[in-house]
Amino acid sequence: MSRNIEKGYSSFSHILGSVPIPALIFGLAAAECSKARAAGNTQRNPAMDQTASHPTGKTTPGANVKAADRKIVPEEINVTGQSHKQELIKVPQSISSYSGAELKQLNVARTTDLLGMTPGLYMTTSSLSPTQESTQLVIRGVGTNAQLEAATGTYVDGVYMPSLNFDVGFMDPQRVDIYKGPQNTLFARNAEAGVVSIVTTPPSEKRIRRAEVGYDSFNTLRTQLYFSGKIARNLYGSILADYSRSDGYIDNRGKSKFPFTDPYFPGENLVAEYGNHINLNRYTGVEQKGGFRTVLRYTPTDNLDIRLIGDYHRDNGNQNGAGPLNSCHCYTVNGDLAYQSNSVDYGAAIVASYTLPYMKLSSITSWREANSDIPLDFVGDARLQNNLQDIYSEQQSKMQEFRIESNGSRRFTWNVGFSAYKDREYTNRFYVLSDLDSPDGTLHSLYSGIWNSQVVSLRRTGYAGYGEVGYAITPRLHLDAGLRYVWEDVSAAGLERYVIPANNVLKSPLSSLGSWASFNTDVPSSHSWGKALPSATLRYDIRRGTSVYLRYAQGYKSGSYQKAPVVPTDVSPVAPEETSTYEMGIKSQVNRSLRLELAGYDIDLKNQQVQSTVVRDGITSNAITNAGASRITGFEASVAWRPIHQFEITANAAYTPSKFLDYVIHPGVGKAPVVRTGSSLPSTPDWTASVRGDYTVPLGPKKSLVFQANFRWVDSTYVGTNATSADPILNIPSWNQLDLKVMYRGEYWSASLYGNNVLNRYIILSKFNTFFAQPAGNYIHDVVAPPANVGFDITANF
Repeated sequence: MSRNIEKGYSSFSHILGSVPIPALIFGLAAAECSKARAAGNTQRNPAMDQTASHPTGKTTPGANVKAADRKIVPEEINVTGQSHKQELIKVPQSISSYSGAELKQLNVARTTDLLGMTPGLYMTTSSLSPTQESTQLVIRGVGTNAQLEAATGTYVDGVYMPSLNFDVGFMDPQRVDIYKGPQNTLFARNAEAGVVSIVTTPPSEKRIRRAEVGYDSFNTLRTQLYFSGKIARNLYGSILADYSRSDGYIDNRGKSKFPFTDPYFPGENLVAEYGNHINLNRYTGVEQKGGFRTVLRYTPTDNLDIRLIGDYHRDNGNQNGAGPLNSCHCYTVNGDLAYQSNSVDYGAAIVASYTLPYMKLSSITSWREANSDIPLDFVGDARLQNNLQDIYSEQQSKMQEFRIESNGSRRFTWNVGFSAYKDREYTNRFYVLSDLDSPDGTLHSLYSGIWNSQVVSLRRTGYAGYGEVGYAITPRLHLDAGLRYVWEDVSAAGLERYVIPANNVLKSPLSSLGSWASFNTDVPSSHSWGKALPSATLRYDIRRGTSVYLRYAQGYKSGSYQKAPVVPTDVSPVAPEETSTYEMGIKSQVNRSLRLELAGYDIDLKNQQVQSTVVRDGITSNAITNAGASRITGFEASVAWRPIHQFEITANAAYTPSKFLDYVIHPGVGKAPVVRTGSSLPSTPDWTASVRGDYTVPLGPKKSLVFQANFRWVDSTYVGTNATSADPILNIPSWNQLDLKVMYRGEYWSASLYGNNVLNRYIILSKFNTFFAQPAGNYIHDVVAPPANVGFDITANF
């Protein structure tokens, strides 16, 4: 392999040499430490070190309040990029917000668990692989292509998380906020569709010691330990560790084969020779997950806060493979192969802030690494032997963000920021497909016996400057205007190497050497993009607790390169995707027991990045193309109502109709164009709706019993393009799910008993097509949610 692809990581200090941690903050830190020492025994305000027990303002089951005082209270969040809390009802954009207590009640462990519960949120998988590592989020129909950069950004305490393994789990959040629509001035990286912001509770004077254990009917055991508190004067720390093991809900009947061989190439170890970095580990049938997150917090004065954050997560075992075949409507994978998958992500960050009387300075320096090695039986039918695909991926992200913002609530507010980042990505999609002819021997595949390795290396350097000003024209009328400018340079090196042996279709072998110079010579390319992205909002407060707003924002998804090149000309840039979003909404705290929100939006997309199949040099492959134009116009509505003190109902619905306005696929020379204009967008259900009821029975001071029912419904959608016979439209049926739970909440311990998907619906979230095998269309795999499942968990504070 060439040096372009195999070049190792540069050192952290070298990469960030041009964007050092702002010396200003640490100079101020030294000054403040000196003042703190000089102050001697000066007393600090303990309230500065305390985190509100429930910053959302929501009533938590078991809270020590009188029944008569239980009401729906306006929530408050720290909107990223602002140094003060703001009532959610006054934030002029659509945000779905969940407190940590609420997520625990809902058994939500990761973002994809919120599908159907969060208006406008769905998921998409790559046409190269249906596994979790290739999954991305779709918000309001934006971000339906999962092969390139994610359209939805994920942040933990302001630290950007790369798209690979982004959904490892929430790790005991204080809250999770899902911002919808482009976010140009609040976050460091581009966020065309929206942002998932995960906020954790920083360690403080308050001592916390907590242990949790849970078990469910998939033989899943979950454990978690959390310690937080004071270490020394002005120094606080926390550590959270969790571990789980599970037999899973998929019965994968495949076996590991060592050595793995292709009968068309006897005596050759193709995995060792061309499967760079790939390791085939023996399948155990057990999925294990574990990790930790630790925080050290230093606050020498009330004005200065420095946090050092580190975390590590590992996921071993993926018994789902490519998923059950659609024809079986079951939870069994009947392939002949199975190997243990492995995914790891880890990183560190320094988050520092210094507060002055009229402004706040903050800095985030972060480094993230992630890699995954995901082998699976490509066909999933034991009658077709030795068909292996393994995608090995690496991602690295190093970033520096610096921000200055006005402090407090004033008539005129502002914030400005700058971020610089360097990303590295490497992917080797390797497969050996030994047997693709029909089981009865009547139909034959061109690709029987093929081995293939598609290798892509990307390096991205980006800079962004952004700012926003806000002005209260009158006490009720507020105007905000922002601008972001982003510049990125992407260099790529791509290579495909394959051999199709003589088989029942080919009389002589066919290889990539007809197009590529050699098996070890990649094709380099580079391209740069820049874009200015304006945004503006206008908010009018009709009365206390009720506001209407109008918002406009341009969004941008980075340009990139194909992940699966077939010919050298495939190593060419894919244009950036751009959106213009208009949103109008109303938020109202109608009275003490009723809260309403309604938002309508219109999204215009240009150069939308979409997945399709094409035929090049007689080989069918996946490709990313740009749709000329698309449009999404819809609305979201939510209501929270407490008709009596102990009972609360929350409900929401979203309507997201979408349409390609200009999309024509050119599948290859001699192939007729495929017109998709007028079709809806993939992975974008028209409707989603959910309703939840909570009934609380007070048992005494700080004790309660809560009964909860949660129902959600998601409309049908589809994947595929009909660009070739290997890429049919695959319909994903509508689905619904009912979850039930009863919880005991006490002062020192709590317990719950739950049933998820109690109606035992067969829920298909997406589909994956094995298009090489014959007969075509018989090997479509379902990406399925778990069947009915019951379990319990116990939490103790000690």
